[in-house]
Amino acid sequence: MKMKFWLITIVAFGFALAAWGQQSAVPKPAPAPAPADSGPTLAQTMQFIQEKLSGQGRVGWAETFSNQPGAIHRHFVLVSDVMADPETCKFYTTYTVDQSVVLPEGKSLSRGGKQLTAEDLQSHTVETDTISFKQVEKITIEKTQDIENQAFVEIAHPEIIATVTPPVFFVKLWASSAVFSVHTSTTEGKQAPVEKDVTKKTIGITIRDEETANKVAKAMTHAMELCGGGVTKKELF
Repeated sequence: MKMKFWLITIVAFGFALAAWGQQSAVPKPAPAPAPADSGPTLAQTMQFIQEKLSGQGRVGWAETFSNQPGAIHRHFVLVSDVMADPETCKFYTTYTVDQSVVLPEGKSLSRGGKQLTAEDLQSHTVETDTISFKQVEKITIEKTQDIENQAFVEIAHPEIIATVTPPVFFVKLWASSAVFSVHTSTTEGKQAPVEKDVTKKTIGITIRDEETANKVAKAMTHAMELCGGGVTKKELF
């Protein structure tokens, strides 16, 4: 789950001042335009991203589903060990996710014919991500609630509606192939941790509020452009 910038370009134009003589007018050649200001350096941009994500602390929200009346799914996310390296254009994070389900009185859930306890309904995941801005092709901002509801539509269950309180946001990074490296360690209830190493086409960061999400997205877009990313493969047909 993980998962979430500004580019000011000031272009200076050079204008030739024509020197007019009494007999003829011979304009001076126009000077070459001054180089455009490309905004903050890559090092400054990476430092901004690192500070913004490290400073937001633990983000929490509750989620309910229309097909589970009375049940509350609680989520807490902490982004830590953030390191943005301008030398390699790589970005590293540790993403800790704690989830639990609170059931209404008299209700229970089962899995494989076995009734689940309150402890079974708790999970703890530690995810370490490695992202290269050279490989990022685009960056978007989405509400977590919208992501959840779109997922239900994609599995042909549009009748299930998710509600997230308070609203939280997800800065999402995209690539056309699975280039983002992810390692997860997940513990459910009393079970032993399950370790996985995968690569993904999309990855991102949960952000507490929309203003911060916009700033982080703009900074990441600037880093992507400075690192040579943002180029999507053209479709031939």
